[in-house]
Amino acid sequence: MSEQSTSEAWVLRLGALAGIVGAVIGMVGNLLHPVVPTGDPEGVARTIASSRAWIPVHLAIVLGIILMLGGLVALSDSIRGGLPGALARLGRFAAVAGITVGVILVTVDGLAAKHLADAWAVAPPEEEAAALRVVLAEETINFALAALFNILFAGATFVLYGLAVAWSWVYPRWLGWVVVVAGLGSVAVGLVQAYVGESTGFSRILTIVFPTVITLWLAVMGALLLRRASSLERSVEGGFEGRFEDGGDVAASRAERR
Repeated sequence: MSEQSTSEAWVLRLGALAGIVGAVIGMVGNLLHPVVPTGDPEGVARTIASSRAWIPVHLAIVLGIILMLGGLVALSDSIRGGLPGALARLGRFAAVAGITVGVILVTVDGLAAKHLADAWAVAPPEEEAAALRVVLAEETINFALAALFNILFAGATFVLYGLAVAWSWVYPRWLGWVVVVAGLGSVAVGLVQAYVGESTGFSRILTIVFPTVITLWLAVMGALLLRRASSLERSVEGGFEGRFEDGGDVAASRAERR
């Protein structure tokens, strides 16, 4: 049995499991995120201060997006050669950058915002206005980071991966185009957030729709990666050594030809 092929199978399997678990955690966390009012500064601070789930939900989202990176790394490893391989590799770099922004965003929003809102809630009357301005300043920073996160991670990353999948012939092509559309939509949402600087009805709905599509997509791709890992291991155990090259499973192709 080839140690290299066995190692590749384990990368696919572990990455797939991380991607599936991360996608589920991220999707649930996004759906459970407390809704803050728009156009009501005190309402925003009050919602954050009174929410017991605020910190746990954000920590869950952090864990989810970190695990999602494992799935994306495995996916890029399964697509090699030509333009699809180059797109997958660029997608991996975009994912690392985007998740870095995401971890900072969710940590600041989940921890700093909560502590600032709690401080506002117990501030004496003469300090309430200043404390509220600090909370709102932190929220403005959050929206700036959220805009970048949507453009870079939910947008560019999944557009690149979607095109890699659609043009690789390794996976069902329609799956690639689905996430390309979701990625482009996320870019649009990020641009709206960047220019408006606060949540709108349009961006609020789409920041639920597109991330849900993306996380479900990654979970499906994780299941397909598990199948490819099993196929690779069976091929190696049968005496056919190979690697995923030029977007195809060489070991499986040799087995079929024989």
